[in-house]
Amino acid sequence: MLSSIKDDFNINPLDCYYTLDVNETRLATFDSLTGGDIEINVIKHNVVFNTGESSTLLIPGPTQFSPIELKRGFGNTKELYNWFVEASSGSYSSARKNVTITLNALVDGEYKPLVAWNLFNAWPSKISGFESNQYNMSNVAKFTLTIVAETIERTDP
Repeated sequence: MLSSIKDDFNINPLDCYYTLDVNETRLATFDSLTGGDIEINVIKHNVVFNTGESSTLLIPGPTQFSPIELKRGFGNTKELYNWFVEASSGSYSSARKNVTITLNALVDGEYKPLVAWNLFNAWPSKISGFESNQYNMSNVAKFTLTIVAETIERTDP
């Protein structure tokens, strides 16, 4: 099943970051990602046969996608905030964007994209408070962004 993984494939999970592209424009990078569960709802259909026996058939129903939370990010916060305001002001159709989240990992001394998720008709549902620490070397305000999407598709760059 994992035959596509080479023996020399070695990634340190601490040497990676995520990028967020909205309509093919890079807006932010993030330290971590959670969510994005993909679940097929189960439809139970009870059947009674001519013999009197009964059975419950389990049928795949609609697929649902849980929100994705990108944490400890920095980037074009003004553009992300404007996107959030667009969604919150009722401009639903124009707020829906195509988004790509890419996992970039340090491989052989260079950051390379390893996997990406395309989110279709996505919009921000939450922007969490900004955090900053004056003693941090980068001294950059970081934030958390929650995005919802109608469809999520995995791609390998």
